[in-house]
Order: sequence, then structure tokens, then C-alpha cells
Amino acid sequence: MHKDRYGLACTGSAAAVQRLSRAQAHLLRFRPEVVEELDAAIAEDADCVMARAARAWIGLLSSEWPDARAAAELVAGTRSIDAREQAHLDAIRAWTLGDMHASGRLLDALLDVHPQDALALYAGHQIDFFCGDAVNLRDRIVRARRGWDTQHPDFSTVDGMLAFGLEECGDYARAEDIGRRALERNADDVWAIHAVVHVLEMQARFDEGIAFLEARRANWAEGNFLNVHNGWHLAVFLLEREDYAGALAIYDRLLHHAASPGIALEMLDASGLLWRLSLDGVDTGGRWAALAEAWAAKDPTPWYVFNDLHAIMALVGAGRQEQAEQRVAQLERYLREGDPGHANHRMVAGAGLAAARALAAWGRGDDDAAVAALAPVRHHLSVFGGSHAQRDAYQRTLLCAALRGGHGTLARQLLDERLAAKPGSQWNRMRDRQWRGLNARAG
Repeated sequence: MHKDRYGLACTGSAAAVQRLSRAQAHLLRFRPEVVEELDAAIAEDADCVMARAARAWIGLLSSEWPDARAAAELVAGTRSIDAREQAHLDAIRAWTLGDMHASGRLLDALLDVHPQDALALYAGHQIDFFCGDAVNLRDRIVRARRGWDTQHPDFSTVDGMLAFGLEECGDYARAEDIGRRALERNADDVWAIHAVVHVLEMQARFDEGIAFLEARRANWAEGNFLNVHNGWHLAVFLLEREDYAGALAIYDRLLHHAASPGIALEMLDASGLLWRLSLDGVDTGGRWAALAEAWAAKDPTPWYVFNDLHAIMALVGAGRQEQAEQRVAQLERYLREGDPGHANHRMVAGAGLAAARALAAWGRGDDDAAVAALAPVRHHLSVFGGSHAQRDAYQRTLLCAALRGGHGTLARQLLDERLAAKPGSQWNRMRDRQWRGLNARAG
């Protein structure tokens, strides 16, 4: 067996493991070259277990059912006498069978023995994000970090992951400090950039966020899988300035356009931005129609409800209300007939279906139904994954439905919470003025 860039023994030829090592470096930096290197490693030696495992992980991390099915096929029949490699295969198979939570636990056990396994750490970190498990998003990295050589060229990417976990747990000062230190070592660490941006978002430091991203545009805007998401953050910051034209320009340049690859993880950012604009009454032109077509072209099999929710947003935004209602009905059937052991089933049951019903209700102008669906689960939305910043779309929908539907007491409560958390948010202040105007007219 030959060793990879982290000193871990791998089955396969020296050439295949060398390509695997290059792929690992690309993966931690979200570079698309990772796919080319892994495909070349498998072509070089089809028995390179970790190359197959890494390629399968990339498929699973797309969060789409067809890619999960392809990942299952890629490792079908593959086994290893090496316990670490077999643990990867077992974790992959757990997820392909629908149990994302079990997959994450298997990776936790693997990392306890091999904390320097960067692929297990990366995959586990993303699983924690998909599951909305902020505590393990932080603590998985805390536990593994002890086993890393701080001089390793990839160590800064571990700190980039830690920074994001700290931010999602509300430890903003430490998150920003560690994220910025990671960037001092590696200015191209787009996940560390992303972690610092989340801190600035949560603290309503929007002007700083714009300046931070603009100053580092050369580091994040091209050549990586995260450029769309970081572009989304920049557009969200611009919304706080009421720079709608600037936000839409970013949408057209980065988030969704004719040459977009049709990846769900990118399309959900497109849906999330247009939804925020629509809540504010901004004319988004024909963008909803094009995005809804892209979502409608994807396999609708329930697999990760966070994607389904953003598909429903697009259908509602495009005026395709009947299709949006059909997607809600599909989730209702899935909840009745699906496997309760699947992670997605628990996500749908916990809050996903309620959020889907609320989006559809908003689309048909039924504010009472939107409030009735979303208010009881508003503190539990993390069950279906995403970040605090991404899930704010649902909190905004609830507030807007409460304002539009005459639920004045609830609207006041929501505004009090938002203004306490983000007093510097122009959007919060605008909605507060709206409530005061409505209340004055009612009085």
C-alpha cells in the first residue's frame, strides 16, 4: 500500500494514490479539478479503493438522488481489508440507503482513529451541515484537529471548517478570528472566506461584508465550487443596502444563467435570493420562469427536502402554483409511505413539510395557512439543514405573512426578536416601520 498526502495507507498503485493526493488537496479547496483527478486515478487503477470512495462522496455531497444512485453503483461490490477504507465504504453505503445520520456517525468513529483523514473530515463536516447539526459541525473539527500537524499545508482548511462550525454555534468572535487566521495562511480558502462572511451576516455588518468579499473577489469568484454561494452572500448584503440592481446583476453573472450547470446546491441559492427579492416586492423579470424550468427538469424523487423547498419557491415565484402544490402533495405522500429510518423522512416530518406548505400557502395568498404551518416549527428549521443565513428565508416569509395577514401580535414578537438579534439590519427596520404603519391605521 502507498501513502497519501496525510500519511495514510491506501490500496492501489503509486500513480493512482498520487492522483488521489492531488484530488484531496483540490477537494479541500473546492476546486473542480478534483473530479478530473479522481476519474484519472480510477482509470489508472480501478482497485484504488479511496479514489472510488472519494468519487462516490462527491456524488453524495451533491445532495441529489441521481448522484447518490451513481455513488452506490460506483462502490457496489467494493470491499477492503483495510479497516479505514472499509469504514469509508460503509459510511457511503449508509447514506446511499438513506441514512445520512448513520453515515456521519460512522465517519465520527473513523476520525477517532484517523483524525488526519481529510476526506472523512470534509465529508462529515458537510453531512453535519446538511443535517443542520451545528454542534457537531463544530465539534467534529475540534476532535479531529488534535491529530493534525499544524505545519501541514492543508491545516488552514481545517481551521476554515472550525470557523464555520463556531459561527453556526453563535461563537462569532472566535469564528472570525480563526477564519481570518486561516486566510492569512491560505487566501484561496473559500470555505474560510465563507465562514467569515457568515459572521458578518449574523452580526449585521453588511458594509464590512461587501468590502470583505469585494477585496477578495480574485480568491473566490472563479475556479471553485463555492463561487455561487459566496456570490449569494454578496447579493444578500446588497439587499440590505436596497441595491436590488446590484443583487440581480450578481444573480445573472454567478447564480443562474443560460450556462449554469443545473446543480441543486447552486440553484437553491438562486431560489433563495429571488424569494427574498419577491418578499420585498422587487420585480425580478423573467428570472423565476427560467429557474422554475431548471428545477422542473430535475428528478423529483424525495431525497433531500432542503432542495425540494427551493424548487417550490421557484415554482411559486414563476406562478406555477399547481405544480408547487403537487410538490407539497408528493412530500405528504412521502411522509406517509416513506421509510421513517431515512434521514430525509425525519427532516420532512420535523419541519420540511410544514415549510413546504407555508411556501405554497404564501403563493396562493393564504397568509393564515402560511402562519399556521410555519409558526409552530420556526425554532426547529435546522432539522432540514442549511445555515442560519439560508433558513432566514423562512423566518422572513413567516413575518411577511403575519404582516400581510393581520397577525399583528405575532408580527410584533417576531420583529422584537429580529431587532434584538440584528439592530443594524435595514430590512428589519423596514418591516418594523411597516408594522407601525399597519398598527396606526388599524387604531
